[in-house]
Amino acid sequence: MAQKSNLSSINPNLVLLALLGVGAYFASSSILEALGIKKSRKETKEEKEAEKILEKQETKINIWQGVEAVKRAAGANSTIKLLSYSSAASKADGIQDSFSFYNDDEERIYAIFRDLNAQTQVASLVDQYRLRHKADLLNALKSNLSTTEVNEITKIINQKPSGVTKK
Repeated sequence: MAQKSNLSSINPNLVLLALLGVGAYFASSSILEALGIKKSRKETKEEKEAEKILEKQETKINIWQGVEAVKRAAGANSTIKLLSYSSAASKADGIQDSFSFYNDDEERIYAIFRDLNAQTQVASLVDQYRLRHKADLLNALKSNLSTTEVNEITKIINQKPSGVTKK
């Protein structure tokens, strides 16, 4: 027995609706990317690469864990370059003030990190941020900035000397 084709029973309006839906998806996707609401595949790939760089930096140096962690890692026979209390407090407040609901001031945050003279000074900043704002600085940066922007901060820090010298 020959099997009867089901093609004649497909509703043409349903096919048209499906095609319109697929077209609308691709059109809206492009529009959302253009408006910056949806990330393009290129941006997503760049952010994944930036995240990998950040992870390497986090494990390399304990600066994100604060001054005591840096002191332990450096050892007793080392001198560590840190920020003064007032300088670290001012910079911590500057970073916090740069975060806003609508638009963060990334350039101000970059400037604060560019102003540091050594990687170990980040540890002073971490401690003051925790003390003054009851939050972890790295987590605050990650939650308020894109991975690419956090990666830019990492690049700025990595250009600095370590700040640890042996006695």
